[in-house]
Amino acid sequence: MSLKQCHIGLSVSGHDPAIAIIDEKGEVAFAEATERFVQQKRAWGILPDHPEHIRSILPKYIDNNSEIFIAKTWLSSKRELPLNVSGGFMFEDNDIKWLLGLQSYSFNEAGNNIRHLYGDKVKKDECFDHHLTHAVNASYSAPFSNALCLVIDGEGEVGAASLYRLESRRLKRIWRSWGPGSLGSYYGLLTKLCGFDWRVGEEWKVMGLAAYGKFDISILDNLKKLVQVKNGKLFFPPSKEVLDLLVELRKSGREHNEDIMKASDLAFNGQLAYSYFLDQILKSIQLESDENLILTGGCALNSAYNGTIIKNHNFKNIHVPSAPADDGNAVGAALLSWMKYNQTNKIPSGDGSPYLGTDIRDNLTKKKRQAILKHHSFSRVESCIADSGYQVAQLLYQGKIIGIMRGRAEFGPRALGNRSILADPSRLNCKEYINSRVKGREDYRPFAPVVFEKDIKRFFDYNLPSPYMSYTLPWKEDFLKKIPGVVHHDNTGRLQTINKERNPWLSSVLNEFEALGKLPVLLNTSFNVMGKPIIHSVEDAMAVLTTTGLDGLLIDDLLIVK
Repeated sequence: MSLKQCHIGLSVSGHDPAIAIIDEKGEVAFAEATERFVQQKRAWGILPDHPEHIRSILPKYIDNNSEIFIAKTWLSSKRELPLNVSGGFMFEDNDIKWLLGLQSYSFNEAGNNIRHLYGDKVKKDECFDHHLTHAVNASYSAPFSNALCLVIDGEGEVGAASLYRLESRRLKRIWRSWGPGSLGSYYGLLTKLCGFDWRVGEEWKVMGLAAYGKFDISILDNLKKLVQVKNGKLFFPPSKEVLDLLVELRKSGREHNEDIMKASDLAFNGQLAYSYFLDQILKSIQLESDENLILTGGCALNSAYNGTIIKNHNFKNIHVPSAPADDGNAVGAALLSWMKYNQTNKIPSGDGSPYLGTDIRDNLTKKKRQAILKHHSFSRVESCIADSGYQVAQLLYQGKIIGIMRGRAEFGPRALGNRSILADPSRLNCKEYINSRVKGREDYRPFAPVVFEKDIKRFFDYNLPSPYMSYTLPWKEDFLKKIPGVVHHDNTGRLQTINKERNPWLSSVLNEFEALGKLPVLLNTSFNVMGKPIIHSVEDAMAVLTTTGLDGLLIDDLLIVK
C-alpha cells in the first residue's frame, strides 16, 4: 500500500501525541495515538514520531518512490508566544514551565525521527494553527457539508475557543476568543479540587462522580463566577477574585486520599456550571443560524453535556469526531498539508470510520498464534473464523466477560468494539465485578451500552445517534432494572450506536445475543486496566487476560477461554 504522496500529521502539544497519514486521495490511511504503542497514559513528553512506533507503521506506506510531507499541529513553540496561559490560576508556576517545555520540545524535535529514517524523501515540514487543525479534523468526518464548527479546549495559540463556518466543505473562521478564559482549564481545576489528577486525564472521574452529587446553590454560584461568557467568548475574572473563590470551593473538595464521595456535590455542581457556560456560548452562536453543529476540541469529550444539546438547543444535527482532543489534530494537520499541496481549500469528506489504527493481524504473527494454540493453562483455545460473533454471544449469554481484539484499533479515547471488553449488562452486580476484578478501578465508574441505531428511541428519551460514545442520554424508565450494568446512578448511559453497515461484526454479536432471548444491549468498556491506555499488542491483551478476572479473549479469530 505504498503511497506516492504521504502527508504525515504529528500532534505536538507535549501531551497526547499522535501520528496520522493522509494518502494521495485525501483519505486517512492511518491514525493512532502514541500512548497505545508506549502503553503510557497520555504519553507526556514523548514525541509523536517515536522511533520504534514509526518503524512499525511507515514501511507499509513508504517506498523508494514516496514523497513525504510533515505537518505539525501548532504554528510555533509556546515559548515563542506571549506568556498568557489561559488556565494560569489552575497551575503552579512550575507546572506552567513544565507544560511550555514539553510543548516546545515536541514542536521543535518532532519529525526528526522520520527524517532520520527517510532523509531526502521528506520534501516539506509545515506548521498549522492549532484550532484550525481541530476544526479540519472534525469537519473531515462530519456527515454534512455545511455547519457551524465550535472548537473548545484548554488553549490554542491564542485563547481557548474558536468558531468557524463550514460551507460547501470550506472553513472560514468567524471569531476566536482571545481570553484569557478557558473551559478546558476550568474543568482541569475542577478535577484538581475533586482530588483527581488532570495530568492523567481523570476528568472522566469527575463526570462519573457528578451523578452521585446533589444541587448546592452556594457551590454553584461560586463556580459560575470562575468564568465569564461575553458574546460567546470566554474570560476569567481578576486573579484576586479567583483566589477568594478557591478558598471557598476547597471546602467542598477533597484531598487525594480522602473518601471520593466527599467531592460528589462539587462534581455535580461543577458539571452544572460547565453546562451553564457552554449553553451561553451555543445560544450566542446559534444566532448565526439554526444549522448543523460540529463540536470539537478536548471539551467535546464531555459526553454528559453533549447529550443535553439536542434537548436545549435547536441545531438540526450534531457531530463530534471520534478523536476531538489533541491526538485528533494529527489528522487535521495532515489534511491541511494535503489541501495545500493540491491547492484546494475544500476539506475532503471521510467515511466516518474510527477504525484507523494498527491492525491486530499485523501483530499476531504465526509464531505468536502457535504459542497461544499450544498454551496449556486455558480450558479452550480454538480458531473460529466463520462464527466468532456467535461464539462470543454464547459466552456473554453464559455470563462470561470477554476481551475483544480484532481488526484495526479505534482512533480516539473510546473503545468501539475492536479493543473492547464486552459483558451481559443484565447480570446482577456485573458492573461492580468488572470494576473491581477486571478493571481495578473505583466502583462508581459507569460502563457504556451498545445498542442498534434503530433502537435508540426504544431505549432512550432522545433520538441521537452516537457511533463514538459522544453522548450520554437518559434511559427510559422501563429498562432501568433490566440492564443495571449500563445504567449510571443518575439513570443515564453513554451509548454507542451501531449498524450492520458500519459495525458488521459487533452487529452480529448483538443479533446473536438477542436471538438467545436477551435485550439487544451489550456492556462495553475499554480493553485496559485502570491507569493504562487501551491495549496495543497481543502481549498487552494476554497480560490483562492472565492477571485479571477476564474470562476469555478473542484475538482476531482465536478464541481463548480460561
